[in-house]
Amino acid sequence: QAVPEEAGSASPGSKSPPCKKLRPLTPRAEAPSLAIVAEPPAEAGEATTAPPLAAPEQVPLVTKDLASVKPLCFRAVVQNDAEGLVALLEGLPLDVWSAWRNKAGKDLVALSEERGASAAYGVLARASGLVQERRHAALEEGESVWVLEAGELQPRRATVLEAVGEDAGEVRLEFWDGDEPDVLVQRALVSKAYC
Repeated sequence: QAVPEEAGSASPGSKSPPCKKLRPLTPRAEAPSLAIVAEPPAEAGEATTAPPLAAPEQVPLVTKDLASVKPLCFRAVVQNDAEGLVALLEGLPLDVWSAWRNKAGKDLVALSEERGASAAYGVLARASGLVQERRHAALEEGESVWVLEAGELQPRRATVLEAVGEDAGEVRLEFWDGDEPDVLVQRALVSKAYC
């Protein structure tokens, strides 16, 4: 294929419009093509329903060219594309992608912090073990706790009224300040008071 390119004006004695010189197109990466396999026709007594098509075999990312995956990972971090980053890192060992550096010498985690890519940072922090899910300790009846309330800077002190296990969703508490009756509070907002 070729694209027309202006070659200048026509020759001095001709009345025809300027000629166009053709230049070749630069090759583009082509999308992978799908091969269609023809099945032989069914025999006279055989069923004509074809079995369901099998999904194409997934090649593990580790066997792919890491040099082509590396810039895609850095691009996903810059674009704060958490889903794309998860797909790219799937199957890659931590010691491989954590050693990658860009031209500025930054690794994926440092780049996500620098760019403020919070979604990408969350993916990388979980994958590298920097962030772990918080575990809640069991609470005993009469134990003192801190309660973190939305919109408040200072936590409130309270006393646990019913013992709860580690996996409890809510805790029945009585606050030290105020005259409010006992309340159910989400377990994620309650922390043990260690003083």
